[in-house]
Amino acid sequence: MAARVGLLLRALPLLLWGCLDAQLAQRVGQELRREAEAFLEKYGYLSEPAPSSPASTRFSNAIREFQWVSQLPMSGMLDPATLRQMTQPRCGVADTDSQVAWTKRVSALFTGRRAKMRRKKRFARQGNKWYKRHLSYRLVNWPQHLPEPAVRGAVRAAFQLWSNVSALEFWEAPATGPADIRLTFFQGDHNDGLSNAFDGPGGALAHAFLPRRGEAHFDRDERWSLSRRRGRNLFVVLAHEIGHTLGLTHSAAPRALMAPYYKRLGRDALLSWDDVLAVQSLYGKPQGDSVAIQLPGKLFTDFEAWDPHRLQGRRPETRGPKYCHSSFDAITVDGQHRLYIFQGNQFWEVTADGNVSEPHLLQKRWAGLPPHIEAAAVSLEDGDFYFFKGRPLLRAGPRGAAGGALLPPRPAGLGRCP
Repeated sequence: MAARVGLLLRALPLLLWGCLDAQLAQRVGQELRREAEAFLEKYGYLSEPAPSSPASTRFSNAIREFQWVSQLPMSGMLDPATLRQMTQPRCGVADTDSQVAWTKRVSALFTGRRAKMRRKKRFARQGNKWYKRHLSYRLVNWPQHLPEPAVRGAVRAAFQLWSNVSALEFWEAPATGPADIRLTFFQGDHNDGLSNAFDGPGGALAHAFLPRRGEAHFDRDERWSLSRRRGRNLFVVLAHEIGHTLGLTHSAAPRALMAPYYKRLGRDALLSWDDVLAVQSLYGKPQGDSVAIQLPGKLFTDFEAWDPHRLQGRRPETRGPKYCHSSFDAITVDGQHRLYIFQGNQFWEVTADGNVSEPHLLQKRWAGLPPHIEAAAVSLEDGDFYFFKGRPLLRAGPRGAAGGALLPPRPAGLGRCP
């Protein structure tokens, strides 16, 4: 479909400029409409004809809904921008009820608690969710031109992206055992319906099924990559399709991971507010106080830096390490709700609104503090920091060590609210 519409797009300027004779122009216009109708039917915009609705009205309304979901001017006409959007790489899952779902989402934000239960219908129809919180997955195969360890790392990161913001937990099942969710790469028709047959590079990149079928399929003919700068980033597509396997439908939010069209991996947060609220509506918020949460604009911004198994030949990352992409030594919070994360000889500050600082050296803030501390706490009474490494270690004032040297711990301890 994408390739054929692409050819027609090249003929469209000639049609618009009057460079085609009337008969040829009519044939091109008819072919464009047939291809557009096939596209709109495949992705859920054109349904069974209503007896009282003329075909031209149905087609125009379908175009308007597609334009609305795609953030295009709602002309209802098959204009060049609309045709161009139809050729963009995207998920093969239909956009059924996207406009209705988005309307419910926006309404729920303003109607508060009374709409909380209605809001859940936006993400999964009855029965289209998992009724457990621990889910297993298995990578059945992978693109042969990508190293297996790197692909497994991308899969693990994609699942972690969703577990970071929900009560779900994922684990990789053994190759010979059953798994709740299976990820497989196929070519062309792969026996799950002609409408799901892959179309080679471009067009539909992948598709998945809502719970509890637990399958996501990826087009093996795509030029998959783990880079931001070339090919189709596999991590982004994995994360999107996993969202479907959890029960999420497509989102009309333009920056959402669950928007239907391929999203390049940039340095912004991959999950939008709509993605986070969607999965939490089905499965609840994360359990406990883990630091592995979706901080606005910060988490999983650079998969290449996160991947612990860096591909050979890749230039080392020049930016500092990211605390949220690896383990940490200690974490604490002060009276202003600033979060402090300690790792090795560095620490990060996270403000209450989620902004994360660059990594700072421990020695610049707390002279004499050794690396790899085991615990930290802040007294809410006076703002003093307390550090531990096998035993009570050192105490420092709110802005660091007084006079350039750390003070010994007070006998009184941490105060009433450590």
